[in-house]
Amino acid sequence: MANIKPFRGYRYNTEKVGDISNVVCPSLYKLTNEQRTRLYGMSDYNAVRLFSGEEHDTDSYLTNRFTRAGGDLKDWIANNVMVREEKPAIYMCEQTVNVYGSTYSNMNFITLVEIEDLDDANIKPCEEFHETSLNDYYANISCTNANISMISCLYTERDKSLLNLMNSIAETEPDFEFHTKDKQSVHEKVWIITDEETIAFVVEQFKGLPLYITDGQTRYEACLRYRNYMKENNPSHTGKEAYNYTLVSLMNANSDGLVIMPLHREVKCPRGFKEDFFIAGIQDHFKIEKIIVDNDETELVETMKKQISTTRMETKIAVYCGGDYFYRVTLTDRDFIELTLLPEKSAAYCGVDTVVLKKLIFEELLNINDDNYEERVSCIHSRHEAYKALHNGECQVIFILNPVKTEQIKNVTAEGEKLPYNTVNVFPKPSIGTIINVLD
Repeated sequence: MANIKPFRGYRYNTEKVGDISNVVCPSLYKLTNEQRTRLYGMSDYNAVRLFSGEEHDTDSYLTNRFTRAGGDLKDWIANNVMVREEKPAIYMCEQTVNVYGSTYSNMNFITLVEIEDLDDANIKPCEEFHETSLNDYYANISCTNANISMISCLYTERDKSLLNLMNSIAETEPDFEFHTKDKQSVHEKVWIITDEETIAFVVEQFKGLPLYITDGQTRYEACLRYRNYMKENNPSHTGKEAYNYTLVSLMNANSDGLVIMPLHREVKCPRGFKEDFFIAGIQDHFKIEKIIVDNDETELVETMKKQISTTRMETKIAVYCGGDYFYRVTLTDRDFIELTLLPEKSAAYCGVDTVVLKKLIFEELLNINDDNYEERVSCIHSRHEAYKALHNGECQVIFILNPVKTEQIKNVTAEGEKLPYNTVNVFPKPSIGTIINVLD
């Protein structure tokens, strides 16, 4: 069963920091230097220092961004910049955001969940974890002794007990709220739930519900590694220690306010993108259509999105290599991956767009494999930023994708499989610094 529990979280003291919007930061680990500099300038107490701090030329094993994060957190707690909840609590957080002209409000519970070995059935990673950042996350936990960024999980309930509770709580005044100062300008509200009966009800409802990790697979692996290390070095280990739990955000998979965003790909081609070769090669498995857009960047980028949009379980990808046109490629040979390339994988896995892109385009046509993937392929959230990256010469071709569907996530994980890294992008998520869990 999913064993969740209340905790005495740490949060910012507004008497010390003022506007909370100046001290929280987006839940992104890989920030650009420009983004990090802006966050540093917003406040001396911005949470970016705890999670994705600056690197210095003089950094060493003993002094680095992780040890600085641990020192900052210790100082902030000592000086009441961050204060601890008086009673164990479960938090409810609501984020309201405008996406492509539509407003979404997504509610979630922030709580602790008992860490389980990944062979167990109740906590299911949706994606492969990223080995290159695992050591960073482990170093962050080790140096701060805290969960700075919460792991995002989806759950599905048969009735609407938790949803009804959330709606009831949302009708009351939040304990605090703020607007984030990033491009999305998310309005976040937080309710602090300390009523013991309500907490007991929530805990009971989650028993038996599987949790699907949609953001934070690598962080979960780091927490698991940290738990195992602490367990091995604690002769009095009971299983009740704080390191046996980690901080999670629990979201209803069927919520109307949940948005799954696409993650696009920028690709570097050291010898240039050979358009004619690509067109000839891709026709073996795809229908390809050239779509001309005689207009500006905005019109072209928006047309790419519209032309590949689909509610069906089909793969449509927009391919752009410059000019006033792009290619819409639609998968026609749906059996080739399942029967020939990945016969050991399920049909659900083989039908995911990122799998199709990797196996039939990256590997078959662009000579991109596991050895050179990291240096040649970059993930990007924004279509417009991908467009600009291409015209700035940072890449030679971009692939615009649809978001993975919730049904695909559940179908793949039900088979005991994991989606490729950077397939799932659930939005919005609570900002880093909203609530922090210190492992006493």
